[in-house]
Parts: sequence; C-alpha cells; structure tokens
Amino acid sequence: MKPVAKIKSALDIQMDLTRPVEELTEVISAVIASQPHKRKEILEGLDIAVGNALAEIQAQEEKDQKTDDDSSGKVS
Repeated sequence: MKPVAKIKSALDIQMDLTRPVEELTEVISAVIASQPHKRKEILEGLDIAVGNALAEIQAQEEKDQKTDDDSSGKVS
C-alpha cells in the first residue's frame, strides 16, 4: 500500500515582540488573506477573544483598585 499524501496549510511565523500590535496585525491579515471566505468568522472569533481578555484585565484592575482603597482607609 502506498503512503497517503498529507496536505496541510501552515503559516510559519516569526514575530518581532518589540512591536506586538503591528506584528499581530500582519499575522491576522495574512490569515484572513488565506481564508477570505472565513473573514467574518475569524474576525468575530478574535473579537470575542480580545473582549474576554479585556474584561479580565478590567476586573483585575477593579479588584486592585478596591484593594488599594481598602488599604488606604478610603470608604467607597
């Protein structure tokens, strides 16, 4: 029996982590360009992931602020 061909789409990425926003934007653009029929699905998924990450950051900031207020004797 002959080996079955395996075809895989892959994007090898090297990023300059000193420019994360620009680099991630380029990666997102490259992925969308390779999957134009899934553009909306990709962007909606990213929107949800980014929204969740921002919500976590905001919750932590609010928790930290409350801790700072409590330790300084401020009353909310």
